[in-house]
Amino acid sequence: MKRFLIVDDEILSLTILKDFLSEFAHCDGAQNGKTAYEMFEKAVMDGKPYDLICSDIVMPEMGGHELVHKVRDREKSLPVQHLLHTKIFMISTSSTPKDMTCALWDNDCDDYVVKPFQREQLKSLLEKYNLID
Repeated sequence: MKRFLIVDDEILSLTILKDFLSEFAHCDGAQNGKTAYEMFEKAVMDGKPYDLICSDIVMPEMGGHELVHKVRDREKSLPVQHLLHTKIFMISTSSTPKDMTCALWDNDCDDYVVKPFQREQLKSLLEKYNLID
């Protein structure tokens, strides 16, 4: 079964995403980037990496952009580079070109979703990235 990590400091958003995505994978949640990165690292060390990380941008302790940067740096540091490439969707209320560019180009996110989103939109992305068994 696939494993997804949902990261959002707003409990309602976190719960809605977990409820929807749990139809397709085992879902864990974190309320900030720092906790999410610790969970990502543990999953890698346990040999059970996440298939997808969905992250908000603005969060306490560590935001989404910094989280993505740390995840990508960690993946590059692995003994066999490019063996692990976690799919990452930035999910945010921000639709500014600056945030989208930063997420997609600067931080190497796989996709960007603007809240509020439709369930079918997110399901289409899961299919596009082969995240549905």
